[in-house]
Amino acid sequence: MSLAFRIFTVCYTFLFTALSLFYITTGILGKKVRWGYLAAFCGSAVLLQWLVILGQILFYVEETGQDIIPLPFYDIVCYTLTALVLGWMMYRAFCLPLLHTVTASVLGTFIILTAGSVMSQAVDAYSPLFDRQHFLAFVRLYIPYTLCFAVAWVAAFILRRSEFHRYFSALFRSRARGILTLLVSYILMCTLPVLQLISPDTAPDVGYAMFFFALIVAGLFLIQFAAMYAAGQDKIKAQEETILQQQAHMALLEELQQEIRAFRHDFTNLFSGLTLQAQEGDLEGIQEFMRKTSSYFDEKLGSEIAQMDGLNNIQMYPLRSLLTSKLAKMRQMQIKAVLEVLYPVRTEQGMDMEDLLRAAGILLDNAMEAASRKEGLVRVVLLQEEKELYLAVANNYDTAPDMAALNRKGYTTKGSGHGTGLSSYRRIVSRYRGCAMRTYLKENMLVQELHIPVR
Repeated sequence: MSLAFRIFTVCYTFLFTALSLFYITTGILGKKVRWGYLAAFCGSAVLLQWLVILGQILFYVEETGQDIIPLPFYDIVCYTLTALVLGWMMYRAFCLPLLHTVTASVLGTFIILTAGSVMSQAVDAYSPLFDRQHFLAFVRLYIPYTLCFAVAWVAAFILRRSEFHRYFSALFRSRARGILTLLVSYILMCTLPVLQLISPDTAPDVGYAMFFFALIVAGLFLIQFAAMYAAGQDKIKAQEETILQQQAHMALLEELQQEIRAFRHDFTNLFSGLTLQAQEGDLEGIQEFMRKTSSYFDEKLGSEIAQMDGLNNIQMYPLRSLLTSKLAKMRQMQIKAVLEVLYPVRTEQGMDMEDLLRAAGILLDNAMEAASRKEGLVRVVLLQEEKELYLAVANNYDTAPDMAALNRKGYTTKGSGHGTGLSSYRRIVSRYRGCAMRTYLKENMLVQELHIPVR
């Protein structure tokens, strides 16, 4: 065979491997293929594999003097680098946490490269000998890698339709679970090269192929089971939190109802005095009564009604429940709370709901803890714009905080044993491209802003 044909064949296998990896990883993440990132990854993957080959020739062959490069070492290095590049591409393309995308790419690499390697070896072992080497290359290389891409396309379609990504994402709501999932996926990815390294003389046959296909199925089943279990536990926890938040919401409604009853009783007494003033023709007294009644209404019911209107504008029920429970807690702590939600807050935000709730909860908890002990005040603003969601939480204070210290890891105003909230908040925001945070002092208030892009 000519050198040009050999290079074309190698590039063909590299290209279809990259296409298969990209499709299966997008299916695991539940995303649609983005053609620009697909083209960039295919080019990067082909270039990367050529660089790995050249690097091994330069550093291994020249150092050892051997002409044959150990294939398992090449596979492990190439698999790892390809998975990292693909994970970074997915992180850039879909604004998902990097740990999430890298794990998905490692899992996809395990599926595609194991299947492709097994099919190639099986075809190589069972195909007849041909005199024409071009046809031999077609049978032993072109057909397996083309079939591998077809399998990846079908698998990605099935994964998206079955919403596998919902269960898969449940594994990353805890950093420890996410790291464990990444380690398990990486071990699965390296299983085939390690076995080839241990038993290099093993000839591929039907049993060999069935073993690795069973390994793929078992690995996916294990991850699916773990994901469903984690999702079930998170669902139970979320239901318990929802019940508590609904109880807080009901308590807020009952308190508002009591305020209305008290206002009705007071208004009846005040109206009796107004009737007497009207009979006497006291116009100035009537005007003064109306002014006092208006301010009395605003003082007693205005803020509660404004809070209820603001909560009703939040279409994300989990966020509405969180704010309801925090507002109820502020009332118990005798902290004046002001909620401003001028426009409906949509559900399509550029941050996962769990992370949004964690970030908002940290800001609200910090504001309640740092508010003035004499006349505590916390203001919460949610502004839905066309391209972003703006969240601001402000609180007054007794002593102005050290702004430089607020940016230090582990800093807290709550005493020893605390200080992880702000670090967790910064870590959450840093995982999402386009999210921005800002903290500053204004008019004796500590203001913390969060800008979240709309998907």
